[in-house]
Amino acid sequence: MIERKFVMPASVTVQVVPGERGSHLRLERGGARFALDRPVQVGLLDGPGYEAAYDSVQESGDAVVGTARVQMAEGTEVVLEDHITVRNDAAVEIVRHARVVAVGASEGVRLGLAGKTDVDGARDEAWQYFIPGTMYNRNDSDGDGIEDYLGTYVQEHRDDKNGCLAALARDSRSGATVSIARISLPAFDTGITPEQRLAREFVQRTDIGSLGVAPAAEQVDLRAAYPFVEEVSFCLDTDGSGWGAYLPSEVGASVDVTYELRLSWTPDLTEAIWQLHRHQYNRLGTRRPSPDLTLADSVEHRQLLTQLYYRKWEKEEDPLEPAGYLVHFSPRTGETLGSLIEFGFSGDQSLLAYTQLAWGYRKDVPLYRDRARSVLDFFVSAFQLENGFSHGIYDPFRNRFTHWFTGILMPFQYAENEDDVRRYVGDQISRALMPIARELREIEGNYLRTMCESVYPLLLSYELDMQRGRENDTWLEAGRRFGDFLLRAQAEDGSWYRAYAPDGTGLTSPEAWFGASYVEQKSGTIFPVPVLTALHRITGEGRYLRAAERAADFILQTFVEPTVYIGGLNDTTHVKSVKTDSVGVMFLMRSLRAAYDVTGHQRFLDGAVKAAKILASWVYLWDVPLPEGTLLAQAGFRSTGWAACDVIPSGGYLDNEFLEFTGDLVAIAAHARHEQLFDVAEIVEYGMQYALSTPRNDHGYVAPGIQCEGVMTAYWLSRPDKTEFSGAVAKSKGDDNDTCNALTNGQASYAIYELEDAYGTAEFDQIRAKLFG
Repeated sequence: MIERKFVMPASVTVQVVPGERGSHLRLERGGARFALDRPVQVGLLDGPGYEAAYDSVQESGDAVVGTARVQMAEGTEVVLEDHITVRNDAAVEIVRHARVVAVGASEGVRLGLAGKTDVDGARDEAWQYFIPGTMYNRNDSDGDGIEDYLGTYVQEHRDDKNGCLAALARDSRSGATVSIARISLPAFDTGITPEQRLAREFVQRTDIGSLGVAPAAEQVDLRAAYPFVEEVSFCLDTDGSGWGAYLPSEVGASVDVTYELRLSWTPDLTEAIWQLHRHQYNRLGTRRPSPDLTLADSVEHRQLLTQLYYRKWEKEEDPLEPAGYLVHFSPRTGETLGSLIEFGFSGDQSLLAYTQLAWGYRKDVPLYRDRARSVLDFFVSAFQLENGFSHGIYDPFRNRFTHWFTGILMPFQYAENEDDVRRYVGDQISRALMPIARELREIEGNYLRTMCESVYPLLLSYELDMQRGRENDTWLEAGRRFGDFLLRAQAEDGSWYRAYAPDGTGLTSPEAWFGASYVEQKSGTIFPVPVLTALHRITGEGRYLRAAERAADFILQTFVEPTVYIGGLNDTTHVKSVKTDSVGVMFLMRSLRAAYDVTGHQRFLDGAVKAAKILASWVYLWDVPLPEGTLLAQAGFRSTGWAACDVIPSGGYLDNEFLEFTGDLVAIAAHARHEQLFDVAEIVEYGMQYALSTPRNDHGYVAPGIQCEGVMTAYWLSRPDKTEFSGAVAKSKGDDNDTCNALTNGQASYAIYELEDAYGTAEFDQIRAKLFG
């Protein structure tokens, strides 16, 4: 068979490959090739599917038009027309128009397309993957050769879980990089009922499709479907069972959607991800969000709310005189859930105290400053052991410290028995976590992240008071004790474990919680560098600086260069605790920034830029359509600028942690003269104000200044299940996670204050002018 080659006005060429059952297209750019060999796919609800090439392909101006008429055995008939145009050196656009012209027995119809890479010498194990918020490299940080979460590289994900509406595969041996993207933004969605979720295959009116990848005999399939299908997924259950929607099969029902295929070479996976993300930033028309309040107003609401939840116990009540901000509460009732005072992670009392201290100086209110100091004094006097180890949680009602490992397991602490656990978090989560919870209950220790988050703001508070003539020697002594703990615990290669026992021994068991490989166990290394550089800045002692440099080099070699970013979160829903998550990238980026700030070594700035590019890929570049009547739709929520939490829920669950790190990202953009990274910080800072309750838009919450820990822009463990406190579990698209904790408002205030201190303003227009002209 002779191939006809159309001459196109760009580097990518499109060839029509005739066959006995129609013609398909072959895209080529040098050695990178892609065969769009199954462009016509029709699926039926409760019926067999169909896939084939086009019936015919014709030239039409600067486009190639592929057409097909598909007649299914039960009577459904679909006509399809794809306009394929080369848009630039790397990209081919596919504008699809399809409609149902006859209806058969089936009630629903789905359309799709698929093609396969054709890269010389490619091997299954050499392919690297990227799906935003879901797949980074091969998702195999435990090193067993199997994808860590869903257990397969056959992965298709709903558009509303995909922050840049794209999926990518890169051959690590040749650098050949091929991606598929959706260019036409999904415009609407409807709610999926409990009955539909139980059925798993159903008819729905929706503009939500899906994109994905799948291994294909040493090559890779790139796939798209409309509406969505997920062959394996945590959207409904912990078992990963799949689901999918079909359009109503009605005469005249139509599909109009635009895709893009890109072929390129990239020097590494980081650059492949960044180039695709930036391309989609432009193609999707991403712009800075415009919430209905200023950043200054947002801080005011947040700080006043924090003040409402301050509590101090007198010596007669508790000899330790506990003090803290009890901000783990229901946003709808204001009722505090439990009495735990948590330093680090979701409680993050030191960060709250630091930002309240700074607020007290800005507002000239001694009460705010004195309360903040009482919280830090409580930590210094009660939480820390002589060897520098610090506890994480104190229960003032029971007058004791608890070594319970926190996060999503927090409801387990309120529960008196296993029936209570099921009541709090539902059946599937209690089944998934109960065995590990029983084991963790017997382990004494604390996370390194939690200890670093306790001490780093303490040192910042020490500096803040010192600058105004007040010395808090016990704070610095506590910082030194922890610094010495870090120096003793640091391994020869510069690393630290994820968690430690009170005697300074690294915790490695159970491996599902503390890491199944050396890389996972040593994910704690991403946290201590800012603590060490702060101690060096305050004391001038070189030993802290040397330890920070060794850690930063370990981070570069172990996480940045292999593109394996893990371990930021302390909790999990199921599967494993040490996982790929966005906050892990944030802390790693901050650590490399801190190392660069104090040393000026270019390798640390280069690494920080690489981490920043990966972090950008977690950020939504578009506004997900929300079902009418849901909480988020009623509140006017927009997803642009929000970051996905971790790869287990994929982009279906967005959380707040990026609020703390916008100042770090701006600093890296400034150091590197990289305005496109500044763009990312800008959309994050403004976009993430959309979930904050205000006097004008209270979200149904009891007060201004409330921002739930996270929001649902898709589905995650959404099989119907009754829970009293579920977090994000058993929620549906358009819900919040019904959890407010101390972390969020401390994070938001911290970053805005950092920007104000560095640039005299937190308004990004003014900062951009100062940095880039």
